[in-house]
Amino acid sequence: MANYSDIKGFTVQTLSTDTVASQAAGGSWASGGSLNTARSGSGGTGTTTSALVFGGYPGSGFSATNESYNGSSFTEVADINSARRSLMSAGVSNTSALAIAGYQPPGSVTNKNESWDGSSWTEIADVNTARSSGSSAGIQTAALLFTGSPTPTHGLVESWNGSSWTEVAEVNTARAQGGGAGTYTDAVLFGGYAYPPGSKTSNTEIWNGSSWTETGDMNTTRSEDIGSAGRASTDVLGFGGYTTTVVANTEAFDGSSWTEVSDLSTARYNGCRGPSGLGEADAIWAGGVSPSIVGNTEEWTAPSDFVQIHEGQLFFNSTANAFKETITDIPGATWSSVASVNTARNYVAGSGTATAAIASGGNTSPKTQTEIWDGSSWTEVNELNDAVYGRGPFGTSTSAVVAGGNAPPYSAEAESWDGTNWTEISEINTARRDLAGFGSSNTAGFVVSGRAPGYSDASELWNGSSWAESAENNTARQEVVGAGKSTTSGLIATGYTGSYTDLVESWDGSSWTEVSETNTTRSGAANGMSGTGTNALIFGGSVPGNTANTEFWNGTSWTEVNNLATARALGGGAGSSGASALAFAGYTTTNVANAEEWTADLANKTITAS
Repeated sequence: MANYSDIKGFTVQTLSTDTVASQAAGGSWASGGSLNTARSGSGGTGTTTSALVFGGYPGSGFSATNESYNGSSFTEVADINSARRSLMSAGVSNTSALAIAGYQPPGSVTNKNESWDGSSWTEIADVNTARSSGSSAGIQTAALLFTGSPTPTHGLVESWNGSSWTEVAEVNTARAQGGGAGTYTDAVLFGGYAYPPGSKTSNTEIWNGSSWTETGDMNTTRSEDIGSAGRASTDVLGFGGYTTTVVANTEAFDGSSWTEVSDLSTARYNGCRGPSGLGEADAIWAGGVSPSIVGNTEEWTAPSDFVQIHEGQLFFNSTANAFKETITDIPGATWSSVASVNTARNYVAGSGTATAAIASGGNTSPKTQTEIWDGSSWTEVNELNDAVYGRGPFGTSTSAVVAGGNAPPYSAEAESWDGTNWTEISEINTARRDLAGFGSSNTAGFVVSGRAPGYSDASELWNGSSWAESAENNTARQEVVGAGKSTTSGLIATGYTGSYTDLVESWDGSSWTEVSETNTTRSGAANGMSGTGTNALIFGGSVPGNTANTEFWNGTSWTEVNNLATARALGGGAGSSGASALAFAGYTTTNVANAEEWTADLANKTITAS
């Protein structure tokens, strides 16, 4: 019998745990030793095995208490010289730290700076501008202090060289109560309370030693002294804080984007301030408010070695005694809100992917409006030539076609999009509205069915210059939707035949075949449903009454998965597969503009041997 390695070219790894997407994704919080003095707004730095917590607010007044952590318990050691709270800090262990600025009695900000050598605190050169509730990064001899309260410290930044502070370039978004991590030449600032306009922010900025650059925002907007850990801008944790309530959310930053990972056990804000931990592998947070002042400590740990998760990865989990494969976890996927289109509408045509889509036309004013989605926002671009709606779309955000529509009553007009302009092209052979489309670009696509004026079964193929009639589909209908990225493999589903239908047909390049029906009978699902002929997603529609129902097609059958947040009919859709989709606009009891994105992560599936 041949060996697996001979057949596949590699051996199956034996692992003691499942694979994960990143080191942070394999991490979790666990309880550590509590502070002797419960407090909030303290300074703190170090790691899970060697940390320091000093100053703060114990419920009244100001604290000078300093506690050292050895990995299991806190011990009170020499106090800081100046009692204060809402101070900043820098350092890497319980033997080396800075206590920077803060809020002092009887009630004013201070610029005092103290250095810890493992046994005592020594006052050293003051910061230039007194402040509290700022952010910090670095070590005892090379630190960065940025932002703070009150005015004018919100955007100010100072760099410490071990003997003096120097003002350097300000941050782009002035704020206080944010998180900070990194070094004095490679730091990250995130979240906080922005000034102006005076509201919480998710904004993230990276410092390269000379200037600040805005990058990917946090997933959860928050302030109130967010917890932070990390010694480099590419390896950061942000945790806790306050939105409209206290939160436990933890996020990992890789230098460009944030990913949600395991939450804190105790939601809280205003815990010890400073880069407390190494980042994705190590973090510690002591004290805080939850909703009263607490002294409990949590430690974040993640595997120092991990096996990256990849689609199709096969391994043997020796602990579980099971073979496993990494797959796209579509049943576990969810819809999340993203930026709304600029103009609320229904009967909108959609095409492209979840990160690069085009929305054109619609039953609104003007009916010619076109918008482009770049993965974060919608931008109005050049309008359609023909004021019609209910068109059949196909293609990408830079190469698309829309055909037919309600002129009223029935249109044969077609237009091609080149990424900048719409150009009128040859008319389709059968004028109709509410038709489906699928295809790869403005030179290769397909439109099918619709109303003209009776229910239509006409199919037409576009080759970039002309339309050719093709084999008719089996069931004439309108308000049908299509999926497919080529002219040889596609899918049309549901619609209206005089009553709502669940019928589905598959196209193989020459003929239509009826395949498994959807679970929910409907019409007017998202025009531009996501996916291909063998891997697709249908969402929304009228049943009658609007539905949020979402179903996944695996090439054989339909499975109900998580619903849209907003039930809607006659909206637009885009997406490359059943794992990645975009839903936008549509009709509830009125035209809506909101949009939602569907994303499916990778997960490990146990393989059952037979």
